[in-house]
Amino acid sequence: MAQQQSIREIVYERIGILLALAEKALRAGDEKHAKRYVSIARKLSTRYNCRLSKSDRMRFCKHCGMPRVVGLNTKVRLRRRTRTAEYACSCGKTAGFKY
Repeated sequence: MAQQQSIREIVYERIGILLALAEKALRAGDEKHAKRYVSIARKLSTRYNCRLSKSDRMRFCKHCGMPRVVGLNTKVRLRRRTRTAEYACSCGKTAGFKY
C-alpha cells in the first residue's frame, strides 16, 4: 500500500512537469513536442489510475491535445449569468468551467 502511494506521488509530479514542458514548448512555437508532452501525461494518468486535478484538466484541450495558453491559442469568455469561463481553443472546440 505504501509503495502504491509513492508511485502515485511520482506520477503526479511527472504529470505536472510534462504539462509545464508542454506550455513552454508551445510558447517556443514547437506544437509537435507540446502535443507529445500532453499525450504522455494523459497516458501516465490512465496507466497508473491517477485522476488529473481540475487545474490540470484545464491546461489542455481534450479534442486536439494542445496545451491551452491564453492569448496564444485560446480565447476566454466569461459568462456572468452562469458563472462559467468558456475556453475556445484554436481547433474550434470550447470547454466551460465554473468559477
